[in-house]
Amino acid sequence: MKVLQGVHKVLKPDGVFISISFGQPHFRRELFEAPCFTWSVEWKTFGEEFHYFFYTLKKGMRTSDSKQFSIDKCDVPAMSLFHDELEDEDFIFRTDIDELAG
Repeated sequence: MKVLQGVHKVLKPDGVFISISFGQPHFRRELFEAPCFTWSVEWKTFGEEFHYFFYTLKKGMRTSDSKQFSIDKCDVPAMSLFHDELEDEDFIFRTDIDELAG
């Protein structure tokens, strides 16, 4: 949450932050859509055996279907946000950047 707070603070209006994670949307949305943030949240799923997620957060426009989550003051949540890295996988090189831009 501290990283997201820092990014949100320095990101200019209409600025875009991209987060690449193994964290599934039902875990990450609670963080990204905390009431203290004023950005929209979209994501795309990639991968075959292991799914990873490209989250696009655009400052200045809340996601229309945002609901109130339990994080109400941008406090650091008690849940773990870390996942073990897969040493033999190089997911970024299997990503189609053109698909993200579309």
